Amino acid sequence: MNKQRAPSQIRYLIQYISTFFSSENKQQINTKKRSLQLNECYKPNKSKSRKIDYNLDVDIVPLFKLELQSILMNSKNLNTTITDILPYGSRILGLNIDNSDVDFSINYVSKTSVKNVMKSFAKKLRQSQIFIRVVPLFRVKIPIIKCIHKNTGIDCDISFNNMSGVYNSHFLNNILSIDPRIKPVLIKLKIWAKNIGLINTKGFSSFSIYWLGLFNMQVMGILPPIRDLQKSVPEILVDEWNYAFSKTKQEYNINKQETLSVSDIFNYFHSFYLNFNFDKFVISPYTGCPLLKKDFEDVEKLPEELWRYKQFYKENKECHELLFLNTSQSKMYIQDPFQHNVNITARVRPKVFNKFINACVKLKS
Repeated sequence: MNKQRAPSQIRYLIQYISTFFSSENKQQINTKKRSLQLNECYKPNKSKSRKIDYNLDVDIVPLFKLELQSILMNSKNLNTTITDILPYGSRILGLNIDNSDVDFSINYVSKTSVKNVMKSFAKKLRQSQIFIRVVPLFRVKIPIIKCIHKNTGIDCDISFNNMSGVYNSHFLNNILSIDPRIKPVLIKLKIWAKNIGLINTKGFSSFSIYWLGLFNMQVMGILPPIRDLQKSVPEILVDEWNYAFSKTKQEYNINKQETLSVSDIFNYFHSFYLNFNFDKFVISPYTGCPLLKKDFEDVEKLPEELWRYKQFYKENKECHELLFLNTSQSKMYIQDPFQHNVNITARVRPKVFNKFINACVKLKS
């Protein structure tokens, strides 16, 4: 967080920008959900003020960050110190569609529990009246505070010390720069998945849809496996998992399949997953190829490059809830690209999985 900016400056900026969201300007912000068409690529709505060019969908993230800083940065409750407020997710990647929420990780140090810190921050958010419907969720994999920005109606999810989410966004941002077709393919996949109800709390996340698309492109040779991106760079460890990656394109070999269009790649996605044996294989973006599920039962059979998971398994094999297998509610397993003990499709119910397969059939026919 920028400690050089005085609280009075932050208050001024918030007050200045917030005037843009007066009742007469709210109608310019599209916050209502609607069904998007497959041939529609999301384009932010532009709006101008006299003093600055204010693009609502691009600049909404720094606005929210300023407001969160103003509300929380001077908090001395519970001996808690905020070290940074970091945005991540679809909006900073330009993969947002018009009802996408804004994601932040509040990084902090404290002598009290996460639950008490969240309660304290939730209370301050409610008191600010800048954010409404403030609900802390404790009994989830990543504890968050869900709220709505009052003036825009846009949802905001606030997590805590969630560096894995931040690093994942940094990685995806780099991936999008490898090939100009990747971003429109991912947006097209997200719109398709949203329209047919695949993305929800009992189905896919946007993140897992992205990785279905990216893994397909790894198999096609358009993208490298993550292991190749980690070969020659110093480690960045979050817990025991390495989130480092090379940003130098010359360090890996890929077959760009340059003759293929965005539509070609999108169509191949459905053919690929219709023929994918979800009963037998795990999707592994780290290796860039499918892995046998049965090898996770005898981890010594896994490829040597998954040595981190092998080590994790040996240290935690008595804690079944921490392991990778048996975490899925359906047949689908997508190994987290960096944290290899996590299945990013663990929440996908069988009903939603079947809807995914049926939707692939319809698009192929």
